[in-house]
Amino acid sequence: MYYMHYSEDDSITKLIVAAVWVLDTLHVALMCHVLYYYLITNYGVLMSLEYVVWSFSASIMVDTIVITMVQSFFAHKIYHLCRRKVRWWVTAPTILLLVAQVGFGMAITVTTFVNDAVTYAEHIRFYTETPALSTQLLAEVLNTVSLCVLLYERGSRSAVPRTKRLLNTLIVYAVNRCVLALLVVIAEVIMDADNIVAWTMTLTWLSPKLYANSLLASLNTRQHLRSQVSGLDSDQRVNAVHFASPPKLSGDTGSSKSAVQRLDERKVAVIDIATRGAFDEATTPRREAEV
Repeated sequence: MYYMHYSEDDSITKLIVAAVWVLDTLHVALMCHVLYYYLITNYGVLMSLEYVVWSFSASIMVDTIVITMVQSFFAHKIYHLCRRKVRWWVTAPTILLLVAQVGFGMAITVTTFVNDAVTYAEHIRFYTETPALSTQLLAEVLNTVSLCVLLYERGSRSAVPRTKRLLNTLIVYAVNRCVLALLVVIAEVIMDADNIVAWTMTLTWLSPKLYANSLLASLNTRQHLRSQVSGLDSDQRVNAVHFASPPKLSGDTGSSKSAVQRLDERKVAVIDIATRGAFDEATTPRREAEV
């Protein structure tokens, strides 16, 4: 859908969308392998639950890459919306948090590959998984707050009501995305602290889906927002409805006078439908001239 409607986008945006799509597909494949390993291959084998399968460790790294790419995309947009003097001051904390997030994600993947015991993963989760979730949470909050402040500032400067409504809609979209992501991350932190493994795995798999969908939704809604703005502009335009009578076929050859009459009957009638204010302004001088 994105490539069909937005073929004019730059190559970097298209590459980001393609990378997110490929990584999301890989993430689904890893999820299927984890479920197949625990529920089918080792069904009823309780000892298998004491070890972390390699596909789950790999899925954590894929999760981290997808989330970091989407957050970097929004940080890049914020960078271009900011004034030149404050660009780096606004985006530098987010970039540092994203770098730390990638580092913690790599640490989780490497440690679980080296030692696949579940007890070891539970022992080090406060040094790896909890900081990773914290950096993800802070980066999301910084992106959303910065974006909302910039959009609100631009909307307050604009004197066009249509622009203000459009910017307010974008603010609502940003807040909704942030609230949904924060709910999932907070729930994941709570489940991880209570050592509820099943729910922690489920929420871990859910986070990259939310970020991938938020990226595609932000890109695919542009045409809808543009149509709303153009629809507001077209309300005050003058429209014309043309009614043309179909041509009449006649077998006889009449006189030139009857031919002219048939030509007059086939003339096109044009009805101009204008706004009421314009119609009144045009007809009032005529009526005064007639009086």
